[in-house]
Amino acid sequence: MPRDTFHQELREIEESVITMATMVESEIARAMQALTQRDVVLAEGVVTSDGEVNEMQRTIRSRCINVIALQAPVARDLRELITVQLVINELERMGDHAVGISKQTLRIRDYETSPIAYELSELAKLVREQVRACIQAFVDVNVQQAREICVKDDEVDQQYRTIFNEVLGLMTRDSASVPVATSLLFIAHDLERIGDRVTNICEDVIYMVSGQIEELN
Repeated sequence: MPRDTFHQELREIEESVITMATMVESEIARAMQALTQRDVVLAEGVVTSDGEVNEMQRTIRSRCINVIALQAPVARDLRELITVQLVINELERMGDHAVGISKQTLRIRDYETSPIAYELSELAKLVREQVRACIQAFVDVNVQQAREICVKDDEVDQQYRTIFNEVLGLMTRDSASVPVATSLLFIAHDLERIGDRVTNICEDVIYMVSGQIEELN
């Protein structure tokens, strides 16, 4: 594989990663819309469409393996291909969390919408911004941006703890709220875990540039 062809292949793989990230962010948004609007059809659609994200992951992984086999890249080029596979694994897991949110929505479909669901939407908005930012850091190969994104994960954790305590308080005050509150706890945890996976991607960006493995949060 000539060098020009090799770098073209890398660019196309990178574009596929961006496409996959966009799909995952959309899944998160639709999952939260289904929650606040009690939209069963939309929630079921998120569960179903996760197969597309999984297929995208498999396709990108196969292309990376093929390039490695044909070109035998070294140093930075090899780290980039390894990083791509790390990133798409995190994106696939984010998609799984969006599915988890939708499944919880389906479990509480017959209950009245809790005001806490709207607080979760605000947390989800922050998380989605983090997803976009970490992929941009990957595309731009921006280590400083990756570090700054991880600092903002503290805000995600703080909002998560606030919601967690509110839900526990609700369960203590009203035993009838337990089924809904339990699902809201699972949803909050899914969103917090997406934030953690953003941090993992930022660590992957640093590895791609420096070859060093750091724990940023």
